[in-house]
Amino acid sequence: MDPMKRFHYSGILNPKRCLASSEGMVLVLTLMILTLITAMVVEFAYGVYTSTSALYNWRDSQRLSFVAKSGVAMAAKILSDPQTPQSELYKYLGREIPVPNIPEGFNGSFIIKAEDENSKFNLNSLRNDDSVRVFKRLLANLGLDELIAERVADWIDPDSDPRLRDSEEGAKNAFMDSVDELLLIKGIDRQTYEKLLPYVTVYNYIGTDDKRVNVNTASILVIISLADISKESAERLVNQRAHEPFKDLGGAANMGVELPASFFTADAPKNFRVTSVAEENKIKRVIDAVVRIERGSQGKILYWREM
Repeated sequence: MDPMKRFHYSGILNPKRCLASSEGMVLVLTLMILTLITAMVVEFAYGVYTSTSALYNWRDSQRLSFVAKSGVAMAAKILSDPQTPQSELYKYLGREIPVPNIPEGFNGSFIIKAEDENSKFNLNSLRNDDSVRVFKRLLANLGLDELIAERVADWIDPDSDPRLRDSEEGAKNAFMDSVDELLLIKGIDRQTYEKLLPYVTVYNYIGTDDKRVNVNTASILVIISLADISKESAERLVNQRAHEPFKDLGGAANMGVELPASFFTADAPKNFRVTSVAEENKIKRVIDAVVRIERGSQGKILYWREM
């Protein structure tokens, strides 16, 4: 038999088999291209979805930010209203402030709260030895290390003489602008900061280092620490002011409780911490601000943090 004929019959050059093989390769190639196109389409669709979602979230977040900002402005207006008697002013503190006008088209929750910053111990007063002494008492009542008072004092005092071996390392040697600076002071960790936060401030009535607190809003812990009186006496003061705020320190003296005028006052508060929270569609914006307010005048922002 002809060798070429045998080679042909072996199937290597069989046209039918070559055609089937080619069709198989085309099918595989087609499936690969289809898979690649599908993956690209899915990736593109996912990218569009995430981009669109991010855009909508950003839009909603910006809208909520404006709502929360309006809450701070609204609180400042209410707290500075000269028509509001001082006794009525205290009813707003520590509670939700009613929102008279919900922004048009807003269907979420809107909460505004205010507290008196002058109810807390002023850390900037620690350049004074009397303030260091009472702050140590506050620290002891909180179960914290009393040497923290020395560290904060070294942070704000203008000299570089250390009260403790390492307390001047990295010290600012100037007044604190925010309570958040506590986290920068050596020896004060996050847990200590969180424990101190409800009881300390860097704001004042008159002058940066004014150490007076408001007897009508100060907590029992602050009162017993600054006045060195019993818890029972402090509770009597708190119960009395709930009925009618003290007009002066003489009201406390009439109850048999002597409060040092160097650490207490019954003057109307001037610095308010306002927390405004706007939430809608599981998106939330929170503004934490401190506003200084003189009755009948526009408030001045002293601190602002938006989350």
